[in-house]
Amino acid sequence: MISHAMVETVLGAGLSTALVGVSGVLVWQVRAKRALRGDLAQTRTSLSAAKTSLGQAEESAETNRELADLNYRFFEAVIAETGHLAKVRLPALVDAVARRHPGVVIPGHNDPELSNTDLPELHAAVETVVREAVEVTRVAVGRSARAGIRGMAEVAQTALTRCQMLIFEELEKPPVPGSQEQADAYRQFLIDFDHRVTRALHSVQRLRILAGSWPGIQRANCTYREIVESARGRVDDYQRVVYNYLPDTAEVYVEGRVAEPLAVALAELVDNATSFSSGEVTVYLRRVETGYIIVVEDGGLGLNAFQRAEAERLLTQANAMDVTTLADERQLGFAVIGQLAHTYGFRADVSAPSPAGGVRAVLLVPRELLGERPAAEPEPAALPSAAEPASLRPSAAVTSAEGSQAAQTESGGQDLPALPVRSRRAEVPMAASVGMEAATDSIDPETLAAQLAERRRSLADDLKKFPAEESDPHHG
Repeated sequence: MISHAMVETVLGAGLSTALVGVSGVLVWQVRAKRALRGDLAQTRTSLSAAKTSLGQAEESAETNRELADLNYRFFEAVIAETGHLAKVRLPALVDAVARRHPGVVIPGHNDPELSNTDLPELHAAVETVVREAVEVTRVAVGRSARAGIRGMAEVAQTALTRCQMLIFEELEKPPVPGSQEQADAYRQFLIDFDHRVTRALHSVQRLRILAGSWPGIQRANCTYREIVESARGRVDDYQRVVYNYLPDTAEVYVEGRVAEPLAVALAELVDNATSFSSGEVTVYLRRVETGYIIVVEDGGLGLNAFQRAEAERLLTQANAMDVTTLADERQLGFAVIGQLAHTYGFRADVSAPSPAGGVRAVLLVPRELLGERPAAEPEPAALPSAAEPASLRPSAAVTSAEGSQAAQTESGGQDLPALPVRSRRAEVPMAASVGMEAATDSIDPETLAAQLAERRRSLADDLKKFPAEESDPHHG
């Protein structure tokens, strides 16, 4: 019995222990499962977060890739647009602004996608700097060039004037005994040579005027007739120029300050008319409400619309010519007239055709530019009656005061040239045919000799002052 009880006791104790052990194991297993489930949930959460982070990283990487690609394409576009600026736009700008090639179109931006960026404004700033650099350089070069032209023209004008002085001295000498035919031929040679010197002096004046200077000659008050005769003598083909002389307009006096500019401007119009027509060129004066007009009419082909527009532009320009882009000065007569008209207050117009279909050029001289007869000036001689010989014409009169020009002779075809300061002498008695017939100039040898002597003496007295004259006392 005892053994059986002990066995049961032992067995019961062992079973209890086993049950306790099993229970502990079960509890541990339950706890372990619970812990495992927690870890698994946490792992799943971490994995989900990792997946989310990976997606975000992938999205960020894609965005960065797109941004990098966009930046690279923008960089390429900027490089291409800058190349377009350097290789296309700026060369076109230089052609248009610096070289002044006609019809050059300066292109805009090449890539429209850059229009909303700062690049167009920056490139426009580059173009502005280039334009300013070209303009500043042109102004500086032009100023220096004009100063050089004025200085050279003054030297040339002085030398040509001295050359004329020698011609006058030679003409004043008594003829050498011998053949009269040779003496006449020599005299004619001197007169023709003097005409060439006059033409050269006029060319020098053109350069001075185009360079922003004054004509270099100052007159006293003189008549329209003297101005027309002076202008006519500066033209090569002067024999085709017909001057319709009427004393009521021809003997009106003009202020000396504008006399030489008017003569230069009229010479340009007459030279243009004779150069582009083959027939007679008519010059006449007419009184209008605002003053007087000097009209030059030719029978050439006239001006087309483009030529007329360009002529009007040159005739109304106010600034000195840009010598950095100066064209052939021999074809800039309208520019010379425009400069003088703006400076001295008269007007020029070539918009209307002549009755013969050519050009009708007009110089309008306002009343404000008219002058009084100088105090020492004698009254003109009375007009001849209709019964007097038709050979009587307005004779050449030595123009008064500084730099005046003697009248042109029909026999020698010569308008004595513009000269520096000299005193007035009495007019040669003047006569004219009545009516509107064209009057030309004639002069006898004795009168011509007297005029030449007077001019030589005046030159000898006043040539010393000529090189020192640097500016026009009446300019502006």
